[in-house]
Amino acid sequence: MLIRFAEISPHGSHYDVRTIEGLDDLPGLVVDLLEVRCSLIRKDDTKVELQGRLKSALTLECDRCLSPYQRQVDVALQMLFEVETDASWQVKDLEYRIPDLDTTVLDEPVIDLDDAIRQQLYLALPMKSLCSEQCKGICANCGANRNLVSCGCADRCESSPFAVLAQLKK
Repeated sequence: MLIRFAEISPHGSHYDVRTIEGLDDLPGLVVDLLEVRCSLIRKDDTKVELQGRLKSALTLECDRCLSPYQRQVDVALQMLFEVETDASWQVKDLEYRIPDLDTTVLDEPVIDLDDAIRQQLYLALPMKSLCSEQCKGICANCGANRNLVSCGCADRCESSPFAVLAQLKK
């Protein structure tokens, strides 16, 4: 959804988003439910602030055992969109502040709301996707999910070429 700065009220424009195109681009990610409530508030002709809340129910794939699991996402949205002018670039060269990190610089006064929400959802995903901290993963020999079955392959590791190194430890 493209929103022009001129379409945004100085008192704020409210949006409810339930679907976004292109969310299934990441392998191992299925968005079961998406609920975004946000407001765009025009600060001036070159700045718009986004405030809101993103809630989602996701089905992710565990990085250790490759099993699907559910994860809830509930994050606050706080972003500033700014169209840069020549004068503002000169000021930014002189001083840089921490709040500038939350600022998205735009080439033209149009916000792609779907893209901003998609980026915030991707940022809410864990770096390492685990179904639980105690996940044992899959067996490197037989491929069995060690959370569900005990395959016994760890007892037969003596056939490995590195078994000689294990004997040195003893």
